Amino acid sequence: MVWYCTFVWLFSLGFRVEGKEPPIVNIPGQGPISGKEVSLSRSQKANVYLGIPFAQPPKSPRLKPPVVDPLPSWTEVRNSSSFAPACPQDRDALREHEYILSQLMSEQIEALEFSEDCLYLNVFVPDGPVPAEKWPVVVSFHPGNFSVGTTALWDGSALAVRQKVIVVTPAYRLNILGFFALDPEFSPGNYGLLDQVAALQWVNDKIGEFGGSQNDICIMGHGAGGTSVGLHMVSPLSEGKFNRAIAMSGSAFSNLVGKIPDIQVYKDIKSFACEDSKSNKDLIECIRNLEALPLVKYSWNRHPWGPVVDVGDAFLPRDPVDFFDTQKYHKVDFLTGYTDMEDALKIHGTVPKSEKGVSYEVFKDLIQAETQDQYEDENLGEAVDPNDTCTINVDHLLATILFYYTPYPSSLEPEVNLQKYVEYTTEKRYGADIYKQARLVSKSSKTYVYRFDYKPKKSPIADLPEWIRVPHGFELPFFWGMPYWPSLPQISWNTADRKVADIVMSLWTNFVKNGNPAQTGVKWDAFEETAPSVMIIDRNFNMSDPSTFDHKAFAFWVDYFPKVVDATQCCNITQNGFRIHSNPNLVWVLTALAGVRFILAR
Repeated sequence: MVWYCTFVWLFSLGFRVEGKEPPIVNIPGQGPISGKEVSLSRSQKANVYLGIPFAQPPKSPRLKPPVVDPLPSWTEVRNSSSFAPACPQDRDALREHEYILSQLMSEQIEALEFSEDCLYLNVFVPDGPVPAEKWPVVVSFHPGNFSVGTTALWDGSALAVRQKVIVVTPAYRLNILGFFALDPEFSPGNYGLLDQVAALQWVNDKIGEFGGSQNDICIMGHGAGGTSVGLHMVSPLSEGKFNRAIAMSGSAFSNLVGKIPDIQVYKDIKSFACEDSKSNKDLIECIRNLEALPLVKYSWNRHPWGPVVDVGDAFLPRDPVDFFDTQKYHKVDFLTGYTDMEDALKIHGTVPKSEKGVSYEVFKDLIQAETQDQYEDENLGEAVDPNDTCTINVDHLLATILFYYTPYPSSLEPEVNLQKYVEYTTEKRYGADIYKQARLVSKSSKTYVYRFDYKPKKSPIADLPEWIRVPHGFELPFFWGMPYWPSLPQISWNTADRKVADIVMSLWTNFVKNGNPAQTGVKWDAFEETAPSVMIIDRNFNMSDPSTFDHKAFAFWVDYFPKVVDATQCCNITQNGFRIHSNPNLVWVLTALAGVRFILAR
């Protein structure tokens, strides 16, 4: 009785309950490792192996592809019972990005260590006899806008145990250390994505030793991880390394994907410690010799670090849309979706707490600022020839967006304006690209799409203003089975939250196992171009209908708005002997014609 009481007391204090040591795994070409056993309950256990190196430490030299030949090796049994250090990043930025985890795991975030020697992965294996066909495998790339994030905050044991899959969580280099792109010869960028390719190759080669099937590998990611998944679907280096893909709140068409910038874009980096750099090569060599953490803390938010497209790049040699348009992507089963108020939490932080919404003028100014930032930059980018007058009419684009999103009849209520602005950001920044990728993939592959509408009941996750439903990342506690995490025994979860977590985990892993997420009691129709069905995930789990899902919004962004951009891009050019001059009346006529073509095409 005394022993039992002591056991319960320790559990209540938040100690992870661990049992016997799991089997030692001998990794071919590397060496033997030991992990630890983790208990979710008396009958549910996972064998966990943490901090397994899948490449050589990237410090020497920095800004190079990962070195995997040879892999790190050892002869004695390696202790793999704790996470490796996270890749260098700004801790405060991590807290801000991972809102839920910062609420529930503040101490763990504070205790994180950072090191350039961070290319390690973790393997979570369900206990019990390995089936004849071996366990399906989920490889999950963490979120973080390619600037922050760590595998140490994502516990795969609940998902592994309750759904009988192996979960692998690899690290990858971030921010300037993972995505500094300047010169195709000396620093092409995409190092973080090359790290992911190396991790995928390791899984293909080694996961069989853990009881996993190399023929049944699903890649998965959220946010930047979802964008990574979309890019692996087109990268020549990732071909054949997985057979299913899940992209949550991210797509291959994300604005995080750009082109290699000019050295002038990095003038802030030069002023930090590399003032004497006269060339691309000089700047790259300077960055290679700086201390990592000061460099990262200074630079993480001074440039939109992320993947780049370059014709000479082995990972992403063409714009992702080209691969999908020509149906030359890796044809794998695909599941994707987003939450119904993606950037609501970020937007809430900009609205004064005393106000419940925004005025129409503020609503218009917010959309105007974003439109100008995007398209005036494009105008500048195209102005290579000083005599080139081919520019985009930004004012007309703004008028088109406002025509679609302005509340009708015109509303003076701040709450309505704020809701419409959140709809705009969700549909433009997330939903449209996700919808577009799903439509292109569905031409050749089985595709499923969701919108996550379930607002969690658990506080502090549920401690949001009443008007906010489900912001970015608020579906992750359910997919990851957070109510069952052994690392959070002190949290008391709502029964409804547990039920939704059980269903969501089952839907996702049904897709992982057989390419179809549906289960008994939950019908999920495939998404097709002619029948774009979307699962609305709330307490009822129903397919969309016109009252719950507005397909017109995505028709606007995917089909109509690009025609408006083309129509407003008027130039002083000579064609067949006639000179066409830019003028507002012509812009309106061309836009009207684009609208007529759009309506007829529908």
